[in-house]
Amino acid sequence: MKRYLPMIRISLYAFLLLLPGCREKTVSPQALGASVLRVTATIQYPDNRRPWLKKQPFSRIGLGTIIEGGRLLVTADMVAHASYIGLEKPEDGPKGTASVEVIDEECNLAILKPAEPELLKGTHPLTLDTLLTPGSTVQILQLEPNGAPALSPASLTTVAVMPYGQDAGAYLLYRVSTTIPQREGSFVIPVLHEGKLAGLVIRYDPRTQSADIIPSPLIGRFLKECGKPGYSGLARAGLTYGEARGSTLREWMGAGKDLTGVTIISLDAGGPAEQAGLRKGDLIVRAGGKPIDGEGNYTDPLLGKINFSNLATLESAPGDKGEIVYFRSTGEGTGTLGTATLTLGGRNPLAEISPARLQGNSVPYTFLGGLLFQELTRPYLREWGVNWRSDAPQNLVALDAFQEDLPKDQKRLVILSAVLPSSQTIGLQELANKVVATINGRPIHGLADVIEAAKHPENGFQRIDLEGSAGPIFLDATTLASEEAQLRNEYGIPAKGSTMADPR
Repeated sequence: MKRYLPMIRISLYAFLLLLPGCREKTVSPQALGASVLRVTATIQYPDNRRPWLKKQPFSRIGLGTIIEGGRLLVTADMVAHASYIGLEKPEDGPKGTASVEVIDEECNLAILKPAEPELLKGTHPLTLDTLLTPGSTVQILQLEPNGAPALSPASLTTVAVMPYGQDAGAYLLYRVSTTIPQREGSFVIPVLHEGKLAGLVIRYDPRTQSADIIPSPLIGRFLKECGKPGYSGLARAGLTYGEARGSTLREWMGAGKDLTGVTIISLDAGGPAEQAGLRKGDLIVRAGGKPIDGEGNYTDPLLGKINFSNLATLESAPGDKGEIVYFRSTGEGTGTLGTATLTLGGRNPLAEISPARLQGNSVPYTFLGGLLFQELTRPYLREWGVNWRSDAPQNLVALDAFQEDLPKDQKRLVILSAVLPSSQTIGLQELANKVVATINGRPIHGLADVIEAAKHPENGFQRIDLEGSAGPIFLDATTLASEEAQLRNEYGIPAKGSTMADPR
């Protein structure tokens, strides 16, 4: 009897859909099963502490939702840093491979392109649903071991702008109340509403029986924008804000009781807000013609109060113009209203002094004898674990947190990330994780500066000055090449890696 339970469950669901007055449209189990492929990704992250190595590989298994154009939709987490992506049909088992066509780790979405187009024969692409509101009922699709679709009902409880994950942006998100049975291959699974794709599950908490879902309207915006040349992410204004609460603060600003809004606390260097003339401390009172309250919300006709960043990420595209009305205080109890017109843009990693993510699948690095140099990044700090903000070197954590306050020409911060033991580096281990200020008197604003500066030793020595260090490091330039070759051999460092003593 047990072997027939999945079939009975599917038949019962199909029967219920036919009942009079049922709000859901009829969707055959065959169509549901033909709308997804099993996806198996072998993930291998770069090792930020030993950048010439990769970490141990592991696998993620989920469902890729078939969309128009012979493509599959998954989350970015599913395939980021994947060395292999395999595909398999749910029931009859034909297999193939896929490559990543486009990926956006900020909004956690990716598109896969099957290497064998015939794998999609007989499949049923899903169309996107429209915006849902709290109270809607959806179904979460999984697969039984035999490939039969299994549906879990869910009730939509919240529609709000919330963070998508660590170091990710905040976008429109659905939160549902549901129980998702534990099944293999459910790292990413689709959510359906009346036979259409309502979203992708990105988190599930069995304790609270709630799941977070990337909603179809945001997926639609991603699909529309990612096909454009030079795609660098969904639209953004390039600012962060904080609540302007407290009578003393408002009195100092001169904003008055009736003027609501939020205060700009940081601006992306060269970003849309900064280019439009906005400053830290400005009070944003209107955005896109919508009044902004003290929590950063505007009133949407369907969703009610929603964060005003939604006006950029969901309702606009990079290149669109948006208007912000702001109040600028003199600091003496008075101020003036002004208007700024922003040209919205995508994410610009080159403007980040300490990038939140790696660009590509490897960590750039270079050597100078036994000294290992690389640029400061958030992934490097995360090597200290979940408590990296307290466990990582605090000088680097502070630079990452307040990077917007660094000089505009800084570009990147180069750190002495490791000291490999050699005749010239004995006793220098305590200098690891210091920021490099100059090499041979040349300012360092990136790895390219390190390589160039190393071509110009002073009196036969390489001089490295570190910020906050008692004195410079001097290395005999005549022996660095041989020392580096020996260290590469001992530590298994590829010879093709960037070298300092003899730049290639």
